[in-house]
Amino acid sequence: MIRFLNGRTVLAGAVLFGGLVVGAVGGSVAIASDSTNVPTGAASTHWQKNARGQTFGSGLNAASPEDEPDLIEAFATNGNLGYVLRTDLEPADPKTPEEALQRQAGQVGKDEVVPVYAADGATKIGVFVITHHAPAKQKRASDQ
Repeated sequence: MIRFLNGRTVLAGAVLFGGLVVGAVGGSVAIASDSTNVPTGAASTHWQKNARGQTFGSGLNAASPEDEPDLIEAFATNGNLGYVLRTDLEPADPKTPEEALQRQAGQVGKDEVVPVYAADGATKIGVFVITHHAPAKQKRASDQ
């Protein structure tokens, strides 16, 4: 049996469909043009440069880890705000999984001290301490 739709049902369906279309198109435009979620430096990746040609700034403004500046903003243990060399924060990649595990085990409980520089990349103004903790033990489903 064929049931005929009345005018209200057709109007309600048209309004619903129109709302979905406008919401999808409008929402996409709003998301694409919303710059509040993009870090300040990520859009242009324009870092300041010192006299030595090193880029410097906050790592939070990097669009990706590869985009981080040469000198990354950090607080020294003495409270001074300065910069640490990105290379001091990025150890060489291990060649094998065994080497990675060995390196990780050797670092547990040890502190690594890296110098903190002024924006010139040469004047030491303090130190930044990286503490290596033991990896968290994962619970098995049977332990819960």
